[in-house]
Amino acid sequence: MSSSRSPNARGRRASSLAAGGLALAVVAELSSAGLLGLSGWFISACAVAGAATFSSFSYIAPSGGVRAFAMARVAGNYSKRLVLHAAALRRIATARAGLFDRAAAGDRAQVDGLWSGELLDRSMADADSDGMALIECTTPVAVTAALTVGAVLAVAVSTSVVPAAVLLAGVVVMAVIAHRTPGTAREAEQHTRKALRAELVTAVDAWTELASLGAAERLAARTTTRFTRLDTAREAAGRHRHRTTLAIGLIGTATLTATVAAGSAPDAPTFVFVALLALGVLSQAEQLATAAEARAIVKAAHRRLTANLPRPASDPTSPAMRSWSTEQGIGFADFPLPPMALRPGRVLGVTVARGAVLVVTGRSGSGKSTLLRALASSLRQATDGREGRPAVVAVAADDHLFTGTLGSNWRLADAALTDDEIDERLAELRLSDSGLTARTPVGPGGRQLSGGELRRVYLGRALARHPHVLIVDEPTTGLDDRTARHVLGILANLPDTTVVLALHDVPACLESAGHMTRLPLDHTSQEAP
Repeated sequence: MSSSRSPNARGRRASSLAAGGLALAVVAELSSAGLLGLSGWFISACAVAGAATFSSFSYIAPSGGVRAFAMARVAGNYSKRLVLHAAALRRIATARAGLFDRAAAGDRAQVDGLWSGELLDRSMADADSDGMALIECTTPVAVTAALTVGAVLAVAVSTSVVPAAVLLAGVVVMAVIAHRTPGTAREAEQHTRKALRAELVTAVDAWTELASLGAAERLAARTTTRFTRLDTAREAAGRHRHRTTLAIGLIGTATLTATVAAGSAPDAPTFVFVALLALGVLSQAEQLATAAEARAIVKAAHRRLTANLPRPASDPTSPAMRSWSTEQGIGFADFPLPPMALRPGRVLGVTVARGAVLVVTGRSGSGKSTLLRALASSLRQATDGREGRPAVVAVAADDHLFTGTLGSNWRLADAALTDDEIDERLAELRLSDSGLTARTPVGPGGRQLSGGELRRVYLGRALARHPHVLIVDEPTTGLDDRTARHVLGILANLPDTTVVLALHDVPACLESAGHMTRLPLDHTSQEAP
């Protein structure tokens, strides 16, 4: 599916949002620390002035500063949440889209491995972790660094260099402790929980088959073992977290005490200012432990995504071609068809009018699926969607359904579809005759549906996108003659969509269509008719 915004533009917008969110987070935390220190100084100064005889104290400037810091903190916190979460969601969407884009371009065996329950679940969670790194890792580190620099300068100016150096040293030690104790225990806990969840989902969907195989008791025992591992992992993560928190807390307490003791504050209000400012900085520095745990999880997630995601296939099964798509139709050229025992090799090319049907025919193994995959990939790269419609939607011979209902699968194509609209489209495809509705569960990979039902569900989901070009590999597999004619009739009457089909031969119901072009791959002449 294409977008009207280029990938570079989307990347620049995401980077701008992230930079803006980090800046707002720094402003919010600096305002919080400034409010804490200045309000403490202000209250102490008022108390000292009130206790002294014949003393005078101007409250106008410091009270204005307190109000300014308070307003900046409220506005900064609100704005940073909006911007940072928008940036994080954009990153998650990009990571998930990248996952499926690379899967679509990958080798079929790799893709089948990706669609396995546990791996898909983990890959999606890893994409989420990668996207949330901005909030969980980058922001705490950037805020702590900026806050430390500001506080050290303020303490040095108000007192001396010694307490400022003590405060800086304490924050550095806390950062080192957090950095050297990564969240491996928490990662192990999350991995165990994901594996358990994936197995439970699969077991629920496949319970009938498991019971008939007599494997229910073995699965229950294995699930119990996984629960035990999860409890063990949680306990280990808890102990690890407690040790790290205790060590950082002790360092923070010692640093606060040493900073206050080393300070040569000229008066009580300055003493309170230094103490509260140091307290605010050290409290922020304690969050580095959580950021370090999140960073370890993000690094592991990125490593798994890099290792697990299928790489685009570079083998000769997807030859290069030239293709084009205009308002008048589509076409391609320079597709090298390799020679076989019953045919010579040749270079293919054809032009198809908008709303017409191109039928690629040939025996099994003649290269129909290869041609369709190459055409879909080439057209996606050469054209963008128009009028909110995708340029190309392809339905493979062995497409995929996600565990859930028919409605949840079709809403992947059009999120605005209602159950009633889905039921109407199921009726158009004669799927309602089998009792299928939008609320019908499909099971893992759609295995609760028959082969013919699956083909029509794939087609219905693709048609919901209203693409400019619809490419379908073997649309009649598993269908009886009557249903096959009905489905082909639907595909042959899409006036705004150019349809490309792969079939073993052209059926009679398409022979009479005046807007049908046939491209036989078994033809022995040098050019297709």
